[in-house]
Amino acid sequence: MAHRVVASRPLALLVLACTALAMVACGEEQPTGFADIPSLDATADVADARTPTVDTGPRDASGRVCTRSSQCDDGIDCTMDFCSADGRCVSMPNTMACDNGIYCDGLETCDVRRGCIRGTPVACNDNYTCTIDRCDEATKTCSHTPRDSDRDGDPDIRCMAPDCDAGMGESDAAVADAGADGGPVCWVGGDCDESNPRVNSRLPELCGDGIDNNCNGLVDMAEPGGCRQPPNDTCDDPLDVSAGGRFVMPMAGTTGQYRFTCAGGMLARDVVARLRLTEARDVTLTATAGSAAVYLQIVPTRCVSPTSAADVRTCTLGFPTTVRTRALPAGDYFIMLGTSTSSTTAADMELNVTLSPATMPPANDTCASPIVIPPTGGTFMGDLVDVASNVTTRCGGLSPDVVYSITLTESANISARVAGSRSDYLTLALVDRCVASPTTLRCDSAAPAQFTARELMPGTYFLVVSGRTINPFTLDVMVTPPSPPPQGDVCANPLTITPGTPVMGTLAGLEADYQLSCSGTGSRDVVHRFTLTERADITATVRGGSSDYFYLALDTTCGDRTTERACRTGSPGRLTVRGLDPGTYYLITKGIRGAEYTLTLDTAAPVTPVAVADNDTCAAAAMIPATGGVFTGNTSTLRHDYTPPCSTGASSEDAVFRMRLDARRRVNFSLDGSSFDTVMWLTQGSSCPGTNVPGACNDDAIGVASAFEVTLDPGEYQLFVGGFGSGSRGNYTLTVTTAAP
Repeated sequence: MAHRVVASRPLALLVLACTALAMVACGEEQPTGFADIPSLDATADVADARTPTVDTGPRDASGRVCTRSSQCDDGIDCTMDFCSADGRCVSMPNTMACDNGIYCDGLETCDVRRGCIRGTPVACNDNYTCTIDRCDEATKTCSHTPRDSDRDGDPDIRCMAPDCDAGMGESDAAVADAGADGGPVCWVGGDCDESNPRVNSRLPELCGDGIDNNCNGLVDMAEPGGCRQPPNDTCDDPLDVSAGGRFVMPMAGTTGQYRFTCAGGMLARDVVARLRLTEARDVTLTATAGSAAVYLQIVPTRCVSPTSAADVRTCTLGFPTTVRTRALPAGDYFIMLGTSTSSTTAADMELNVTLSPATMPPANDTCASPIVIPPTGGTFMGDLVDVASNVTTRCGGLSPDVVYSITLTESANISARVAGSRSDYLTLALVDRCVASPTTLRCDSAAPAQFTARELMPGTYFLVVSGRTINPFTLDVMVTPPSPPPQGDVCANPLTITPGTPVMGTLAGLEADYQLSCSGTGSRDVVHRFTLTERADITATVRGGSSDYFYLALDTTCGDRTTERACRTGSPGRLTVRGLDPGTYYLITKGIRGAEYTLTLDTAAPVTPVAVADNDTCAAAAMIPATGGVFTGNTSTLRHDYTPPCSTGASSEDAVFRMRLDARRRVNFSLDGSSFDTVMWLTQGSSCPGTNVPGACNDDAIGVASAFEVTLDPGEYQLFVGGFGSGSRGNYTLTVTTAAP
């Protein structure tokens, strides 16, 4: 017999089986002289597999098949196997051994050939599309509920239960008397929008959201009797968030009621929540509203529109917006949440409120109480929650900051690194004195921020960490023997670059030393020097990875911004200066994101620009030689004829150029030096305006000047020069350079 213990199998069943086969010794061992009984063929054809089977296989000399029950095990878990009084093996199906205790999946049965067989699930389909039919395991019955896809409690207006009176009026809507099987006897739906839980016949009409909230066919103020303000729209109806948790506040239909001090005035839409604290708590608020930026303002004590920053606890903007305060005292606080989105379909505001035990702010908030770093360095955890801004450095001074001090007894290098979460942008500065505006020796603003200050003299120095993150940060400080800066790090030891010979290098290990007119001080920089023996036009190009962005400046005196001849940004970065006199010059390169770079300096005999005019249409296009050139013109005398593919708002006047290439070339087009906000694009084909060339349309590459570089196959091309918007026009300078691909 096959044995399977099943909790629901009654002991009485075993007793009954033994009684029915009185001549069989249940479980009793007998002397054996018989071979094991061969297993039955599972595919044998039987009239009813649930009927007990009797083995009439080979018998011994006395005419018996078995002498004990252990010889009759058929390998089927749900059968009870016995040796009968006449020496035959009997297998009885035990359906209760297959029961899984689940009503809705049907009754399981025992097949004496195949074992337990799954039951047929209980069918609850009432063949009516307006009900949701399901089997209820708890009550072991079928339920048929009205179809309510958005689960707002109001069934679809297009549905009515089969046994309802078709003449029922609106007052009879949504009747749901339970029948014998738990289903409704009669109901009529009133929801006219099953995709929106804020629309159904039981809701009030909301003002200003452009939606028929109560499904009466009228919208907003058009409804007789007016409409209601959306929930939480004013201080009269704030959402209570005192228990903490996640809250969703509809923005559709809300209006701008209150002034946000960090927004300069009122916003398009705002909602209000109320936080009541009975004891001091740390509070973290995070708010999102779809893809819109969110303003979050905390007003203590009274819910009023603040008139100045002094009336608010905090006001900030973000996406998402997160505010954390330490040990917020007991009392009432009103949380105003706003967006500048005026659309009637504005996304809901989601507010997460986390309350935790009160903690004290960092002790090193001011210069009077810095955390002391040992002379050998170390690792320190900290945060910037509820601290003030006390120190202004070269890299900034408006963010909350904390202070550390370190004293060197001999000359050394200090390497420092501060990191928060992956997206936390922090500023780290080394200063000579801890005062409001000290001399900044080193600083960096990045995620993470880091630098090495070399060959520092003995004395006390201060590290200032600042930023607006609420996340903890880690500050690592390492003190090493003094060493000079790497080649190219500062003006005192520049790298040499020769015209026509590319230089490959890295910004890794270098520091941010210089401020350029087109960038701040927060990016690492490298200095290259070159000398001209005769007057020339020069073009410097710096390239990195596809997403790397560079700043490139040309100085006559290294590091002196008053001698800066030009400063450009881009990916790649490209700077052109014409008519440069003989002498020594310095190229200062800063990089964002990328560290590896290739810098190329090209020189050429000074070029006198070609003046063009009247190239208003394709028919009057000015020709660009295959070798490139410099062209000047003015779009003010032209008309708007063509639309660029990358800036649909460009509707200013435009000029047209033609170019024919007989060989594959890499061509750079630049409008650097033009007097207005330009747009430029390139097409291909013998007919004009031709087919747009992928990657050859640009609005702002060098400030508001357009530029792009493409590799072109032989053929006919048209270049269009226009202005952004409808009023960008004036003098332009077009520079076209070509090189081998």
